[in-house]
Amino acid sequence: MDQREVLRKRKGAKAAKQVFEARAGRLEVERPLEVVQIDHTLADIILVDQVERNPLARPWLTLAIDVATRVVLGAYVTFDAPSVLSICLCLDHCVQPKSIRTPSSLEQLYWPTAGIPQAIHVDNGRDFRSDAFRSACAEWGIAIKYRPPGRVHFGGHIERLIGTTMGAVHVLPGTTQSSPKDKGEYDSAARASMTLDEFEDWLQLEICRYHNTRHSGLKRTPLAAWADLGGDDAGRQVVDTDAFRISFLPSERRQLGRTGINLFSIGYWSDAFAPMIGRGAGKVTVKYDPRDMSRIWVVTDDGRTIAARYKDLSRPKVSLWESRRASAIFHERHGGRISEAILFGIIDEQRRIANAARQRTLATRLDEERKARLPNDKPKRDPSREMFAIDTSNPNLPTYPIDDFDGPRRKT
Repeated sequence: MDQREVLRKRKGAKAAKQVFEARAGRLEVERPLEVVQIDHTLADIILVDQVERNPLARPWLTLAIDVATRVVLGAYVTFDAPSVLSICLCLDHCVQPKSIRTPSSLEQLYWPTAGIPQAIHVDNGRDFRSDAFRSACAEWGIAIKYRPPGRVHFGGHIERLIGTTMGAVHVLPGTTQSSPKDKGEYDSAARASMTLDEFEDWLQLEICRYHNTRHSGLKRTPLAAWADLGGDDAGRQVVDTDAFRISFLPSERRQLGRTGINLFSIGYWSDAFAPMIGRGAGKVTVKYDPRDMSRIWVVTDDGRTIAARYKDLSRPKVSLWESRRASAIFHERHGGRISEAILFGIIDEQRRIANAARQRTLATRLDEERKARLPNDKPKRDPSREMFAIDTSNPNLPTYPIDDFDGPRRKT
């Protein structure tokens, strides 16, 4: 039998490719920011919530690595599945100067990586194929290079970085390890103790440790490679980081009318819209941040970006997930489209119920803690001062006090 087919059936196609597939040549990159690889992974750890510290879920991690120096350009952690927003916030982290303040010594760790990549290597995921991602890369002069389907080794640098990072995660409380076999009988949910913010702080310190560790392929540390290859002066720097971030946000096409713009059943207005009304503006591109729908950005045909807010400024900030959940509840009960007033009414009621439940749960736990600390008025039993009716050593039988004959005698 063909040995490749034997290995494929025994251990899978991936193992067969690693043994029998030819991989002539390697990716040679000479300058920092020349090629950056980005990918997502589900972290091998269960995190807890910030209020009651109960187990929640495994977080998603988005990492960006500079191929020439192996420096981590950016990172983003979230509970949400990979999306255009994950890429946006990871790239936003890439172009910004970074430093980390350690909690114990209050010293700042230097993270000297910032700049616009010349090219980005990505897989064929839907988020990397989105119009928002491709148009933003074209706007900033970033070339996109997709991996050939099924050729995982074309993203070998980011894959090795993810493997190294997960190896460090495996020593944290609540780790799921890389497989059920490695996990064994370890109860990940019961041992989970880190929140999302705490995990992000740990990850940044771990990246700084990695930057100062000798890399076998570079024969030096990633920070030394960055400095030797002129990383501080390589590539283009972003002056307006807000404009860079907004360009990578998810977008929709909407009609600009006399009353402004309606996006996901919410009305938006800006005074800058007034000169555009009736002058053939038509549909415009609307950028939005799913985490905060109180503000959107309208991109006009001539390249201007106009910020717009709620038409009713008394409305609270809501996320896209809250908006979609409220719309689904209304559609299930009544059908049709939901009005803005009802949308915010449902969101407000859901928040009130969730907050009341959270307060009740917290109040119950506090009551139990208080009860456990209350002083006990009942005197503790002293078996040495009691005599059982029958010498059976049964504590459930009635007892009689023992007279103390060693004390002073009372006169009668």
